[in-house]
Order: sequence, then structure tokens, then C-alpha cells
Amino acid sequence: MRKGKSLLWVLLIAVSVLCGCGNGTVPENNGGQSGAPVQEPGGASGTEECQGVQGKTPDIQEAVPYGQPEMKGEITISCLFEEEFLSAAAEQFMKRYPDIKVTVNSYKESSGESAVEDYRTYLNTKIMTGKAEDILLTGFLPITKYSEMGVFEDLSGYIQKTPELNDENYFMNVLQAAKVDSGEIYIVPYMARFDTLAFSAELMSEHSGIENDIRGICFGTAMDLAKQLVDETDKSNAFLIQMNEVSYAHYLIKDSIGQFIDVDSKKVNLDSAEYIALLESVKALSEKGYFDSEIDFYNMEYYFAAECDYDVQAAYYSMDTKSGTNYCMPLTDAEGRTLMKSNSCVAINSASENKDLAWEFIRYLLSDEAQTSPSFHGPTVSRKGLEAAAERYYAFYKEGNGGAGFGSQAEYKAILESWVEQINGCDTLDSSITDLIDEENSKYFSGRQTAEDTARRLQRQLEQYFNE
Repeated sequence: MRKGKSLLWVLLIAVSVLCGCGNGTVPENNGGQSGAPVQEPGGASGTEECQGVQGKTPDIQEAVPYGQPEMKGEITISCLFEEEFLSAAAEQFMKRYPDIKVTVNSYKESSGESAVEDYRTYLNTKIMTGKAEDILLTGFLPITKYSEMGVFEDLSGYIQKTPELNDENYFMNVLQAAKVDSGEIYIVPYMARFDTLAFSAELMSEHSGIENDIRGICFGTAMDLAKQLVDETDKSNAFLIQMNEVSYAHYLIKDSIGQFIDVDSKKVNLDSAEYIALLESVKALSEKGYFDSEIDFYNMEYYFAAECDYDVQAAYYSMDTKSGTNYCMPLTDAEGRTLMKSNSCVAINSASENKDLAWEFIRYLLSDEAQTSPSFHGPTVSRKGLEAAAERYYAFYKEGNGGAGFGSQAEYKAILESWVEQINGCDTLDSSITDLIDEENSKYFSGRQTAEDTARRLQRQLEQYFNE
């Protein structure tokens, strides 16, 4: 695939031997901290009935109340780029607990062409040698691989036993969005980021009757409707969406990723008639003028039938139903799931000797004190944090529009809350996979290779990715 991938698996195989915690349980040796939540194998809470060796049912164990460990020691955190919210949280945490030192190790101060790959290689070396940080920010990391190899600790026990983590204070659907089928939770979000999709209010107003039953729409279905809006309008300079062919294909593929890639079984089906047809359909749209890269945004009239946007901005402009967007909603996949992004999550290194202290820092990261901070850029998992974010963003966008508001702050907050409450999953697909797909697809759209060659190359490279 790319340089460094072979090293990745050599390192991860070694990690699985060194970690000793590949089943996601909290080990008996917890670094001398007696208050660790005890988690049964498989993520069980320890309260379920089980059969004894003689077929008898033993007494049901009562859930052990959460006990805070001795707040003394050191916590280390690894991330690719320097993060303002993380530095601020670390500083405040140390003020609250003077006997704890928090060290944030950011690998890069700015982005570069090989920054992600270099960081992964660097982090894998630290994991192999047992020197990786206690807490890992999951942005740019292969979450599924790390979870399967036992690099990440199962956090479901900590979540269950932390008293303030409940529906009254938090969006628990978000906190548990990354739960795997067997019950483990390896990554915990500190923010809930997601894409939205909306339609042109003006074009929709001219085509009544086709807007029914579009709530919870996936990208492909939305583009079918957007194409209809373009085809039926008498306006000139009406386009499908502000995307190029690569981005458009990216969203279509993510729509039905299971049709082409089965991560669990490590099966790839990209060298197929369906994938080739997808690429050719996007190329045909481009050739017919549904995309336009030469729009003069300042000197010409133009219309996009649909638009993708990010959560907090989309919520504000969704209230402008006259000249803005209409029927704005979180984007779902083809199965109807509203997936949050996994790049705003944290994990605990399963080989850490400071798991309890690491959880205490995550617990602080999720606290209202941290979540209401302006350094959190987006919808938070704390309900009070989201209220504070809604107040900040409403004021920001209103000021940016010359003081004109399309709705009230309360309405804006209600929209954001309703969207966050729809989240029922987490997109943990390795970004290396989508980056590779985008890179090969760009060669097809630029005329450097055929659709068939693109499909074959992707099939071969992703099979290697899953089997090396």
C-alpha cells in the first residue's frame, strides 16, 4: 500500500504479545490503584447470572461502586497535532490535582504530506517497546486494527461505574456510539461531529411534492433528488452540489461501504461491476455539467440543489428557509444510521500502568467545566456543554451576518440537540482506506487510468492491507 504498512503489522503483532490485555478486561495488576472498576471478560458488568462448573447458578455479584483512585502520579497523552482544548484541559486538571502531572506529546505542529503515516510509524514503535502514552487521541489512527490487536482498553466498565455519566447529564447515545457488537467500548468521544445534508430552499420551493419522506436521507438518495431539482428547474447555472468527482464518489462509497469492503471479515469487493458502474456514473454526471469548477462566486448567479455542511454551521443556516437551505438533517448511511466521526475520540492504552488516572483525565475532559470551554469546537457530549456551544455559535454566526438572525438561540439549540440525539453509530473506517480509494479514483477522473484498472488496483492494494 504505502511505505510503512508492513512495519505497522509487525509492530502490532508484537503489541498483541506485549500488552497482555487483548480481551479488553481491566487486569488485576492496575498499577497499584485499588479503585479500578472491575470488568468481566467480554465487557460484562459482573451483574449477570452465569452457570458454575456443577451447573449451579452462583450468587449474582453486585455492581462495585466507582471509587476514585489516589490522585497522584503522571499521565501522558499522544496526539498528532497540538490541540488547544487538550492543553487547556491538562492545565486545569493539574490545577485541580496538584500531585498529578499531565504531559501532552503532540507529534507535529502542522500538517505535511507524510505526517499521518510518520506519526503512525512513530506511535507503533512506542507501542511495541511499551513506551506509548497512557491516553491516545484516535484521530488518524487505525481504530479497528488497534481494537482487535488489544492496543485499546475496553472502557465500558468505566462508563458504567462513573455516576455522573447518565442521560440527564450526557448524550449517552453518543458516549456509547462506538460500542462493538460484543459490548466493548474502546473509544469515547469528547465531541460529536457529523456531516449534514440540505437542499436549496429556492429550488425546493419550485418543486412541491417531492420533499416528502426525505428525513434521515443517505447521500445517494439525496443526490437522486438533487438531480431532479436541477433537471426540472428553468434557472441557468444550477448545479448538483459543490463537490468535485472524487469527493462525490467518496460520499457514494461511504454510503454503502459494506457492499465493497467488509472490515470484520476482511473481504474486498472493489474489482466488481458495481464499483466500476459507480465510477462511470459519476464521470457521466461530470461530463453532463452537473459539477462546475469554474463558477465565479462573486459575479454570477448560481444554485446548488444540495449541500453538505458541518453540524454547527448547518444548524444555523437551516433556519434561513427563504434563501438558504431547507430540510437540513444529519447525513445517514444507506442503512439509515447516523454516524458520528471517530476523530474526536480518546482511548486508553491497554498496556498503561495508569489506567485509573487516565480515566480520571477523560472523566474531566467530559466534565461540564471542560465541555463548556470555548476551546471545544463543535457539539459536545455534555448537555450543558452543548448549551454553551449553542450560545457561542449562535452569536458568532449572527454577528457574521450583520446581526441578522434567522431564528432564536433557543431554536438553534433545539436543532443541534435533536441532531445529536439521532446519532446511533460511529464511523471507525480507517482513513488510510478512504485516502487510498480517493487517490486511485482521482487517477480515473483525471483520465490517467480506466475504471477497470482503478478497481483492480484498489482490490489488490486493499487485500494486501487486510492480509499483511
